[in-house]
Amino acid sequence: MPSTQPAGSGSEADAIKYGLMDEKKRKRMQSNRESAKRSRIKQQKKMEDLTDEKARLLRELEKNSARYSCRERGWYSLESENNLLMAEKMCLAKRLDELNSLIVNLGLVKNITPKSPEPIMLNPSQLPTSMQLVAASAGRFWR
Repeated sequence: MPSTQPAGSGSEADAIKYGLMDEKKRKRMQSNRESAKRSRIKQQKKMEDLTDEKARLLRELEKNSARYSCRERGWYSLESENNLLMAEKMCLAKRLDELNSLIVNLGLVKNITPKSPEPIMLNPSQLPTSMQLVAASAGRFWR
């Protein structure tokens, strides 16, 4: 019968067995440390990349916000100019209706309908001699 030795007896076979296990354990621990170190480096690199991306996106957002504000001011300016032009158009249409009525009342042209979409073109020879056309711009009166 083979003799059985207690587990901690310190025989040479046990020492080799435990030595190999300790060596495997040490290698595994070293490998785990290296893997953890690579993982930390990888995480740090990822964090730096995300920080750089955040900074880039914030700069882009600021630039786009400035462009939006500029375009919004331009839009308000155009809207204001458009409102002024629409008001001027209404005034000119009213004035045209008044002039058309005057022409009809003076008997220069018959059958002019109010709010005619086309302008009325008169030859100077059609005007009575007492009336004269004066071509002037607003700038001529303001010096």
